[in-house]
Amino acid sequence: MKNGNWEVGVHIADVSHYVVPGTILDDEAYERATSVYLVDRVVPMLPEVLSNDVCSLRPNEDKYTFSAVFELNDNAEIQKQWFGRTVIHSDRRFTYEEAQERIETKEGDLQEEINILDGLAKIMRAARIKNGAITFDRSEVRFNLDENNQPIGVYFKISKDSNHLIEEIYAFGE
Repeated sequence: MKNGNWEVGVHIADVSHYVVPGTILDDEAYERATSVYLVDRVVPMLPEVLSNDVCSLRPNEDKYTFSAVFELNDNAEIQKQWFGRTVIHSDRRFTYEEAQERIETKEGDLQEEINILDGLAKIMRAARIKNGAITFDRSEVRFNLDENNQPIGVYFKISKDSNHLIEEIYAFGE
């Protein structure tokens, strides 16, 4: 921003635009409560066309969202905040691995923005921990699958800076 601060937006798909209270779809989503992640697939809370298409925050598409927009200074202190319903149109979607590559190599598209956000997230995480927050750093168990989607091995996925960045920014928006 012109004043030297940073604007950070946290955008979550607005499924309420499509899931009307009291409908069969609403009742089913309520019963499921969450998506279930299995070894070889996901059983979504909502029908696949909603969860993977209409409500997925894919780039180059207008999407209905709930947004929290924060203006932060270099010490990750909130200067201003705004919450509301929005329509976003993102230019790019990153995987954790792509974001981690920008953090580690300082190369690639949007690496400067990702590294600034990573720095702000680290400041926020340190402040939360200093103020007594509990951290649940854990290893995520993943499976190696063969061509028939049968498990043939197990490995631990290590949580890296890109994972912490997203978790910190998401927690910040709650």
